[in-house]
Amino acid sequence: MLRNVFLVSLLIYAVFAAHWEIREEGSAEEDLEEIIAESLKEQQASPVCSICKYIMKKVKKRISSKATPDEIKSKLNNTCEKAGPLKSRCKKFVAKHLSTLIDELMTDDGPKTICAKVHACKPQPPPIKEFTVSHDPAFNNI
Repeated sequence: MLRNVFLVSLLIYAVFAAHWEIREEGSAEEDLEEIIAESLKEQQASPVCSICKYIMKKVKKRISSKATPDEIKSKLNNTCEKAGPLKSRCKKFVAKHLSTLIDELMTDDGPKTICAKVHACKPQPPPIKEFTVSHDPAFNNI
């Protein structure tokens, strides 16, 4: 538990330190804050998960539906360059999962799905289906 609090605190510190460097991106600041807020709500998301979702969201916005692997690689590296204090972790993450990230970014999958596929985030549990049991008076005599 203490480890999780420390990691979340470290992540929050990194986000605020990156705040000024990311400002030039316009909406990048809001996106990063949104992802961090989401990870704090979930309390299960690791810093790697938050970084992954941030990267995937930014790259998804910047690539066309017919982007080549080289274009995707370039966008991934460019996004890491603009990640401020998270730059080093971002680059390590991208280098480790490059081929899988390229393949996944060429699909219609969203950031959460892509990050779950590279094991950066926990997979989403399947939705729980509700069943309604109704009582039919006609069956009372059976």
